[in-house]
Amino acid sequence: MFKTTLTAAAVAATTLFSGIAQAEPVYFIAAVSVTDWDKYMNDYSSVAIPGILGAGGEILVGAQEVSVVEGDYAHNWTVVVKFPSADAANSFYGSPEYQAVIPIRHAASNTETSVLMVAPQFVPPS
Repeated sequence: MFKTTLTAAAVAATTLFSGIAQAEPVYFIAAVSVTDWDKYMNDYSSVAIPGILGAGGEILVGAQEVSVVEGDYAHNWTVVVKFPSADAANSFYGSPEYQAVIPIRHAASNTETSVLMVAPQFVPPS
């Protein structure tokens, strides 16, 4: 059962990043509503951070508070990670180690309001 779930998650991650040029940097952006800080920081982040770094990711932002310039922002944890490529982001997200801690992230946050996304690096129009 776990192997089937892991395979499905890896396929979903490949599909998620498939529309992004493979050689360009991508940004993994998370707006999370953390409900259990101890579980999130100790159980989830202790695995997620080494996984990000091991896949070549660079954590650019990890902040409980942000300055909202316009609109409403109700999240209490914002993360921006730069990966060298969509393949590197895939490697992180689809890894067995990260897949194993996703349920911990879900248990420690509000999954109805939290958002995770991947976006390509901006390339000015020519």
